[in-house]
Amino acid sequence: MRRSRSHNGPRGRRAEDDERAASSLPGRTCIPTELLRTFVAISEVGSFTKAAHLFGLTQPAVASHMRRLESLVGAGLLQKSPSGVTLTDFGAKMLRQARRILSINDQIVSGVGLGPDAETVRIGIATLYAGNLAGILRECGRAAHPARVQVRCDHSSGLLHGIRAGLLDLVLARGNEEELKGALAQWPEPVVWVRAPDFSMDPGAPVPLVTSPNLLPVDRIAVAALEAANCRYEVVFTAFDTMARRAAVAAGLGYCPTTRPTASAMAPLVIEETAGVLPELPNVMNGILAGDDLDTKALAPVIAAFEAVVTGELRAGRH
Repeated sequence: MRRSRSHNGPRGRRAEDDERAASSLPGRTCIPTELLRTFVAISEVGSFTKAAHLFGLTQPAVASHMRRLESLVGAGLLQKSPSGVTLTDFGAKMLRQARRILSINDQIVSGVGLGPDAETVRIGIATLYAGNLAGILRECGRAAHPARVQVRCDHSSGLLHGIRAGLLDLVLARGNEEELKGALAQWPEPVVWVRAPDFSMDPGAPVPLVTSPNLLPVDRIAVAALEAANCRYEVVFTAFDTMARRAAVAAGLGYCPTTRPTASAMAPLVIEETAGVLPELPNVMNGILAGDDLDTKALAPVIAAFEAVVTGELRAGRH
């Protein structure tokens, strides 16, 4: 992201005067690009303080930018959450438009049109598939050159939010039919129960469940299957971290749902194969999604490389 120009000095004051004059024209509201750039930065880094450091501004100045922008558009764009600053529904819609405006602005100012050297392709992969990172960087980097490739690892829910909010260009994520609607490619993976080798459930006891606090796709599938089968269950351990959940299962706390290819790499944990102990689980869907504003034609080589790496390696069970 480009640094914003300083607002100090006579030239900066004249620019602000010009912006205010344009904004006051009858029937017209002109949004200064600096306000949009601040908004996009906060959306990306999730913090007013980090955005201020990025632009060399003070935090009050960044807050002032956002107040002015929200006043111009007549709606709230950001809201505080336990994880930081997040977008409102309107903010998520406006983010895409802000990116378009800034992209056009920067192309005009630079005078080089759509030069690929100014591009960054932002790719997201589910944390479980971080083992694909080397292949993604190698193949997608080669296909994208001279554009840069940035990769973000996150849970599928975070990646799906990122692609909808315009923060990512391509993602590999798990989800249901609605979440993966419009995917460039999608394929199923079988879901199984895993347990410690010496673990056995007490007769008549509720199923002890090891899960994630925000219910990942496989967790939602497992809970739905238990409820459909009228099986009592209790959550005995929760953690966002995959390794923590795996450790809890290895310690004999209970069962954890995961995909069969993933389970094969979770030794000493074993798949529950005894019929009738637990309900069978349906497949989970994996998908590759592109952002609404992504130029899929221009980035076809990158998309093809991404799909080749993740579908080839995942279907071969090498993650």
